[in-house]
Formats: sequence, C-alpha cells, structure tokens
Amino acid sequence: MNDKLKAALVGGVTFGIASGLPYIGAVNMACCALYIGGGVLAAYLLIKDLPAQAQAPYRDGAVVGVLAGLFGGIASVITGLVAKALGYDPAAEMAATFQQFGMPMPEGIGVDPSTGMQLIGFVVNIVMYVIFATVGGLVGVAIFHKKEAPSD
Repeated sequence: MNDKLKAALVGGVTFGIASGLPYIGAVNMACCALYIGGGVLAAYLLIKDLPAQAQAPYRDGAVVGVLAGLFGGIASVITGLVAKALGYDPAAEMAATFQQFGMPMPEGIGVDPSTGMQLIGFVVNIVMYVIFATVGGLVGVAIFHKKEAPSD
C-alpha cells in the first residue's frame, strides 16, 4: 500500500467513525470540523516524513484529502447504520428535546425516510465528506509543510 493511500485510510476512517457516532458527530455542526479534520490528519501523515522542500506539495494534499473523504464518508455511513441498528434514534431524541421545551414536533421529522431517501442521504454525506476533506488536505499541507532553509 502506498503512502497516500495509507494516510488517507487512517485519516478518513478515524474521522469518519467519529462523525458517524451519536453526539460526537455533532461536532460537524461547527464548520464540518470532523470532515476537515480527516483531511488534515491525512495530509499530516503523508508529509511528516518528507524532506524539507521549497514548494509545498498541495497537489498531494488535495489527492490525499479526496481519498480520505471517500474512506471517511463510507466509514461514517457504516458507523451511522450500526448506531441506528443498536437503537440510536436521532428523531426520537429531537422529539424529546422539543417536548422538554414545550414545543410541538415539526411535521415530517419523526417519519422514517424511504430507502431511496436514505440512499440519497448517504451519497450526499459522502460527497460532503470528499469536499471538506479535500479542503482539510490543503489546509494540512499549508500547516505542516517543512520549508527548506534559505541558502546564503
């Protein structure tokens, strides 16, 4: 397995599992932080052992971000399905929260979506993960890139 694939797999799956977990996944409400974090981690793992270079490897950061997004999106969907199979029901929690504040539940929220709608949701999740992990990969290269010492 090459370095890019390994870094993308670790970064994507780590943050993909975290974003699919109940409560922890809510961190994504802050600018898709876990999605971006997967790309940043993948970029760090890719360039941490590279020698110093004058130009930052932004292309490699983008590639590893896209791959991390694919792996992370798939891991997030699988983790979400497992959590739902184990009894986590976000609609029921939302209804309880609304009820706690004495507000009526909005129409259509508690309804289980059809299989087609779930599939569309999974695809949208993966696409969003790819977009934001790519941004994270570019940010990670900008943060962790080692520059050559200027020669006199």
